[in-house]
Amino acid sequence: MNGSVNLADLGRRVRAARLARRLTLEEVVSRADFTVSWLSKLENGQLTPSLEGLVKLADVLECGVDDLVEGLSTPPRHVVVRAGNGRVESSRNGKPAVTIEHLADQWRGRTMQPTIAHLPAVDRKPTLKSHDGQQFLLVLDGEVRFDYGDEVVLLGSGDSVYFDATIPHGVAARSREKARVLTVSHEPHGVGSRNGTTKRVAARGKRSV
Repeated sequence: MNGSVNLADLGRRVRAARLARRLTLEEVVSRADFTVSWLSKLENGQLTPSLEGLVKLADVLECGVDDLVEGLSTPPRHVVVRAGNGRVESSRNGKPAVTIEHLADQWRGRTMQPTIAHLPAVDRKPTLKSHDGQQFLLVLDGEVRFDYGDEVVLLGSGDSVYFDATIPHGVAARSREKARVLTVSHEPHGVGSRNGTTKRVAARGKRSV
């Protein structure tokens, strides 16, 4: 268990489950490897239990761990991702891979999706896609071709573009040089929600960002 769980509410649930089964503190700890002090602190929201401890406690109280912790997690106030520690996703499909670093996976229900795309040195037209919301793109290294609807924009290191993401768009490395691109997508319904749809418009080459 981590500190993001509301310990006061967890303690109240544990106490309510114990009393519903008419068990004393002593009776509970006698059935598991606990102490009365440990259980008392837990019920008073003064202790963060391990997952193993919760599993044992749920077994004694004849309930599931989910019954004790469901809905108690609180979102973090900030998420720190150290350099190189973001979740990495690659897609090869018989072509040079496009590698995507995800920079905010730990923030659930986020409305922004920041990533760094590593584009291989392949001079091809990008695949276009569209989705709800808006998007920002900043070229960190190299040169890229940015296709936006019927328009083609060439961008170099330090160049950026902010755009309506409902228009079909895509980006690819240019001139057979690798490129690195920071993208931040804003999806008003939240990342991964049913309303936040993504549509591929054409399969015209390598994967887009």
